[in-house]
Amino acid sequence: MKKVSLYIGLALFFAFTSCTEYLDVKDKGQVIPETAEEFSALIHNHLRNIDEGNDYAILGAYTTTVSYEGYSDNLDGDLNTTDRVPLYVGTDINSMTTRYGTLYSVIKDCNIILDNLEDQTSELGKKTMAIAYALRGICYYNLMRAYCEPYDKAKVSTMNGVPLVVTFDMEGKPARSRMQETIDFIINDLTTAIKMNQADKQYRFDVNVMKFYLARTYFWTQEWELAAATAKEVLDVYPLVKGEEYVAMMQSEVDQKGNELLRSGIKKHLGYTDLEFGYVQGRPVSQGLIDLFTEKENDIRFDLFFTKKLLNRKALRSVIRSAEMCLIMAESYAHLNNTKDALYYLNLIRSHRISSYTDYTENSLPVVDQNALIQTDATGKALTPLLAAILNERRKEFYMENGDRWFELKRNGCPEFWWGYAGVKYETQKFLYTFPLPKSDIALNPALEQNPGYDVY
Repeated sequence: MKKVSLYIGLALFFAFTSCTEYLDVKDKGQVIPETAEEFSALIHNHLRNIDEGNDYAILGAYTTTVSYEGYSDNLDGDLNTTDRVPLYVGTDINSMTTRYGTLYSVIKDCNIILDNLEDQTSELGKKTMAIAYALRGICYYNLMRAYCEPYDKAKVSTMNGVPLVVTFDMEGKPARSRMQETIDFIINDLTTAIKMNQADKQYRFDVNVMKFYLARTYFWTQEWELAAATAKEVLDVYPLVKGEEYVAMMQSEVDQKGNELLRSGIKKHLGYTDLEFGYVQGRPVSQGLIDLFTEKENDIRFDLFFTKKLLNRKALRSVIRSAEMCLIMAESYAHLNNTKDALYYLNLIRSHRISSYTDYTENSLPVVDQNALIQTDATGKALTPLLAAILNERRKEFYMENGDRWFELKRNGCPEFWWGYAGVKYETQKFLYTFPLPKSDIALNPALEQNPGYDVY
């Protein structure tokens, strides 16, 4: 146990350093774990952070959700009355570099396990290896989504990816990979983990959670057929819930319920989100979001999410649930020009949320709102009524969850918008959707290229 204690001390030292910084630190008395139990302790440290709601790298804490909602257009910045919800992303740019380092700290632990764990045949050894591959793939997915420019199929071989640290090398100073290399690495890690068929839910990242993130990766990188097929595997295991079961799931503050695969804070005490919940009510919900609820009270989400004064009352959560897979399938089929299946999955989720429900048909879809913030799809084409309806449904379903709206804005054209508050114009410009690499990494490693727009950062 002495070895574990020494290593955990080193891990805490590295916890707040970024990619280049931790690679540049000289080894001072490091003790690498030896047994499967000691290696698994590295994994459990990160799982415990998720359970306690203190994870800011993998799934994210509920406070992360609050910030991303503040960056997006779901809450009205013009009518803001609180300084606890950021008015726009520019106020938090510095903190994004800390998150970059936190992600690489998790990757460091995964690399130590994958490089050094010799016991890969015992049940514990196999579980530890599977989760190390999964967490590394998920962290690189999070890095790609936040620190790389939006995916562009025509430029993927030349676009910047992120530095790929594949082994624990104290002297390494990796340059940025190309985007396609980053994508291939993520997919390889996740598919490797999936093949190990880790089914123990006590380890949180079982095979279905891994497939969930693989579906997300395929979706972000516009591999529509693979995204739909992988999402279906998850949805088949975690079918949509509705009615009282849906209400119980959405109102649950700490317990994982319904079709949730993973959530943050399940070991927190009741009431732990009350403080942030109150602060969120310092900004009313934007009228643009409210207007999407055309069925109003017939939509179970309307009264569940908003007060009569159009303030938030949805429980704050960082969670993944299979409704996202349903909407990934709908959009993927739309991009594949498979209108029948796209409508089927769009109508499936709506039928689970709206009473006195009538299916959308190709002829009854609402027209595209020319005043909506998103006007182009992920491929750069003008929105069709079908894709607009799917994006609108996603916005309604995942309001106040996981920063979903922010990344949907990024994925679909990076639209610019602004809030006017206290005589100041807060403008979200296109480049701000891609966060900067830390200045310290750029200084230590001349091979690293900063993201556009941050030359003077």
